[in-house]
Amino acid sequence: MGLFVNFFSASVVSALFSWMLLPKILQICMIKGLFDSHDERKIHSGVVPRLGGVAFFPALLFTFLVILSINLLLKTSLVSSVNISLYTELMLALSAILLIYFTGVGDDLVNIRYRTKLMIQIVAGILFTSSGIWINNLYGLFGLNEIDAAIGIPLTVVVIVFIINSINFIDGVDGLAAGIGMFAFLCYGFIFLYMQLYVYSLLAFSSFGVLIPFFYYNVFGKENKGTKIFMGDSGSLTIGMLLSVFAVKVCHYNPDSLYQLPQSMVFAFSVLLVPMFDALRVALFRVYTGKSPFKPDKNHIHHQFLQLGFSHKSIMLMILTIVVFLGTGSILLAPYVDINLLLGLIIVLWAGMDIYLRMKIKHVAQPVPAKSRRIIKQVQLPNKPINNFIK
Repeated sequence: MGLFVNFFSASVVSALFSWMLLPKILQICMIKGLFDSHDERKIHSGVVPRLGGVAFFPALLFTFLVILSINLLLKTSLVSSVNISLYTELMLALSAILLIYFTGVGDDLVNIRYRTKLMIQIVAGILFTSSGIWINNLYGLFGLNEIDAAIGIPLTVVVIVFIINSINFIDGVDGLAAGIGMFAFLCYGFIFLYMQLYVYSLLAFSSFGVLIPFFYYNVFGKENKGTKIFMGDSGSLTIGMLLSVFAVKVCHYNPDSLYQLPQSMVFAFSVLLVPMFDALRVALFRVYTGKSPFKPDKNHIHHQFLQLGFSHKSIMLMILTIVVFLGTGSILLAPYVDINLLLGLIIVLWAGMDIYLRMKIKHVAQPVPAKSRRIIKQVQLPNKPINNFIK
């Protein structure tokens, strides 16, 4: 029971801390004129502050360290099995997250070049993998199991960078990135609870709580009342780094663990399928058309729904439904379906959905044929008073 009290307290305290910080950040943004820029790819109107993500890491870190310290002082079951290597992992993970957080804040304030951000993300990935946590087993994916460090460590850094950018890319509709983050953090919290990695579970539930107040301000805030705010890169990059740390930790094979999941690869990445698949599709399309994979455009899944005329809230709910469906479906099927067959099924479903959306968009955007326009023009009433027309 004590564990659940800790996890519930972590969610509540981080949510309260975040709730206290966000109005202050809104006020500072209004005074200093720190608003989200408008360009051809932006889909919002009005003046909206963009520094909501500044509240994430301070609220998370405060909550995590305070509750962890209380448990250490009381010597509770949450920290009874913790060893020095786990603390080393956490310190390096938090250091990597802090580096990404400062990068996001800097980008929100002065616009950092994407090459610089990419290099910092690689450094953060290397920093975390130096703790000894990396993807060392593919659990049968492509017929591979244990892999050598010379392959696994670079692969892990690439995966970390990819997850960070996939969350950053999908942050284009109110509540979408925050909603995906909340669902993923909640899932990771329970996965770590099963694996008896209680400190990681505490960090996941603290991360979940941080996003609750932001989700409210982002989705239900009003631009004309100054209560709406975006997370900015300080938020999306931080969430992405947190999720990549959790995914790699779940995926890392530990032969000494009694609670190692045989389907760890599926559990690690199933909740991130939508942002990862969307980012991969868009990046490949950009490369195919001769553009940089980091050059922003309007080809993401939320842009497709926007072209079909759906509102922000409808798009957010539909995509979150897809996230939950693919995530929970993959986890439930993992014990019974081969991982390669499961991946193939997901690819087919995703490709089918993408083709369907493109066909719908093409149909909606299809111009009226010239013959039809002539017919429409002929049946229009003349621009005369109705009495004259009757005469």
